[in-house]
Amino acid sequence: MKKVYHLEADEVPRNIIIMGDPQRVIDVSSLLENPILISKSRDLFVYKGYYNNKEVGLATHGIGGPSAAIVIEELIKLGAKILIRLGTVGSLKEEIDVGNIIIPTGASFWYGGAGLGMYFNNICPPTNPSYDLVYDLIKAINNTKLNYHVGSIFSSDSFYAEKNYIETLIKLNFIGVEMECATLFAISNLRGIKSACVLVTSNNIVKGTEGSYDDIIKNVAKIILDIITNR
Repeated sequence: MKKVYHLEADEVPRNIIIMGDPQRVIDVSSLLENPILISKSRDLFVYKGYYNNKEVGLATHGIGGPSAAIVIEELIKLGAKILIRLGTVGSLKEEIDVGNIIIPTGASFWYGGAGLGMYFNNICPPTNPSYDLVYDLIKAINNTKLNYHVGSIFSSDSFYAEKNYIETLIKLNFIGVEMECATLFAISNLRGIKSACVLVTSNNIVKGTEGSYDDIIKNVAKIILDIITNR
C-alpha cells in the first residue's frame, strides 16, 4: 500500500532540491552520481542519487501553491528534512537583471491563497525561510561571480492576473514575484523542517526584458548540492 497519495516512492532522501519544471529536474539529475527515478506519477518526477558521496534528492513540485503544498507534504511524510526550492522569479526592481539571483528572506501571499487557506484558519502563518540555510546560501553565492539580491518576494496564485497588481507590489517594495515560496516556507515552519529558496531572475517586469538563464540554473544547483551534502 502506498504511503502517500500522489508520489510513488516509499521513502525519499533527507535533503532535497525541489523545482517546478519536471524537465529542469531531469536536467539537474545529470549532476548526480547514479541518479534513480523513484517516482514519475503525474510527471511529478522524484530522483535520488549521490553528490559528494552523500545521498540527495530532486523533486518536481509543479506550478502554484496547491500543487507545491501536496508535494511538500508528501515529501515530508516520506522523510524529507531539508527542502530548498530552485526556481525562477520575475524581477520587480530595475537593477535586478535577467540571470541575477534572488534569495528570499520572506514571502507574502494573497490572503487565503498560496494553497494555505485551509491550513491556518484566520491566523497569518510565518512565511520565512530557515535563516541558517539563507546564511549558507549567501555565503556560498558570495564566493562566485553571480549577482545576487536578498529581500522579500510575493508568491502569486494567478500567473495571468499578476499584471493587475504589479504596480501595487512594486510600491510595497517586493523585489520579485513567483508562485511557490510562501507555500514552502509556511508548511516547512508548520511541520518543523528546514527550507529556503534560490530564485533565478527570468524576466525584469519593470523594464520588460527577458533572456537566457539555463546555464545559471545548473550552476546554482551545484551550489545548493554542495550546501545540502555538508549537512
